[in-house]
Amino acid sequence: MTEESQLIVEQVGEVSIVGFSEPTLLNAYNVNESAKELYNLIEKQGHRWIVLDLSTIKMLSSQTLGVFLNARHKLEKLGGKVVISGIDPKLSRVFKITNLESVFEFFADTSLAVECLKKCVNV
Repeated sequence: MTEESQLIVEQVGEVSIVGFSEPTLLNAYNVNESAKELYNLIEKQGHRWIVLDLSTIKMLSSQTLGVFLNARHKLEKLGGKVVISGIDPKLSRVFKITNLESVFEFFADTSLAVECLKKCVNV
């Protein structure tokens, strides 16, 4: 039996665009599997510049926010960066309520996020 990937990864140069196969990140199993895959990208595969594309996400849990924070922390320690793109306005309230809107950079779409990270890579 093969497990279906929770993440959809697209490379644009050194920037990795990470999307999600499920429209909700509420279920503990899906969140844990997504976390494992995301941490694997960072720790084992060497991805350093990541756009989390939330354009398909309609709902997420506090556990998911923790995964995003851990990914940010891991990348900062390695000299990388994570940004968020395409977030639904309803979901952006979750980041505001939890005071995480100042922790992450947000972009309306992935192309703007990729351009931002490309500048970081070339510094």
